[in-house]
Amino acid sequence: MPSSGLAKTVYMDSPCPTRGHPMSHDRLPILVFGATGRQGGSVARALLKAGWPVRALVPDPSKPASLALQQAGAELVRGSFEETATIEDAMKGIFGVFSVLPGNLSAEDEVRYGKTIADLAARSRIDHFIYSSGASAGDKLTGVPRFDAKPRIEEHIRKLPLTATIVRPMIFMEMLVRPGFGLEDRRLLSLIRPDHAIQLIAVEDIGKIVAATFADTARFGGVTMKIAGDRLTGHDLAAAFTQVAGEPIVYARFADDVLAANADLAQMASSLEDGPLAERVDLNLMRELNPELLSFRSWLAGSGRAALRAVLRKPGAAV
Repeated sequence: MPSSGLAKTVYMDSPCPTRGHPMSHDRLPILVFGATGRQGGSVARALLKAGWPVRALVPDPSKPASLALQQAGAELVRGSFEETATIEDAMKGIFGVFSVLPGNLSAEDEVRYGKTIADLAARSRIDHFIYSSGASAGDKLTGVPRFDAKPRIEEHIRKLPLTATIVRPMIFMEMLVRPGFGLEDRRLLSLIRPDHAIQLIAVEDIGKIVAATFADTARFGGVTMKIAGDRLTGHDLAAAFTQVAGEPIVYARFADDVLAANADLAQMASSLEDGPLAERVDLNLMRELNPELLSFRSWLAGSGRAALRAVLRKPGAAV
């Protein structure tokens, strides 16, 4: 059942008992996986800004991204997903774990690593475990391994004696300014019909929402929730790009034959019409958790501006 005050996109499971340290999060670290990547990095930065000690598992502490984390105040632990003893040792004396897995893993490896991290957290009696899943995860498997890996991990987490929150970020705003989606030709190709809506989130907002969730285990322990920052139609996207670019950008959906030839794209397009990706996120709840929540226009005019300039191939333009 949904908890009081939470949106319809939030579902409650029965939280499991924890060690019962109501103030332990004020002094114990949070272990962040993927801290040199986009999501994990966003979470690590938001936690540090909120005053949490952060411990980050990194493959190479000498890399620039790792050194930047260390300079920001994070404690680095050298290790990989295969090194379970190192991970278990890193879970000693901490309050929480944020688990996110790289997008370049095979579905089999993603499930294996995701389950292992959760198992180790349960064995270590972590107070609060947050797993970043995917917004396309739903109650039914799709038959596409890449999409089905995350719900399989979710199912495993729910069976463990572990107070866990599962967040399902909607489509990243950053994805819309990547090369290859038509902006080079002053058009945006995407998966929704022009009058249908898509829900988006800036990666930097994921960290802020996760940090707020760690700060309220009593409310969010046992919750599964989709997270987003804005909801726009294809027409809205074209208007936003046009305004920031200073020249007309038109919107179009991928052609049917393109979708038919790509199982991943076809699955996402279907999900955006009447599947998990079409379920409405409670944006009021998102703003409660993150008062700095970015709309797509504000993101595009701010941190997204450089990526838009690059993809338009107009280095000297006003954008």
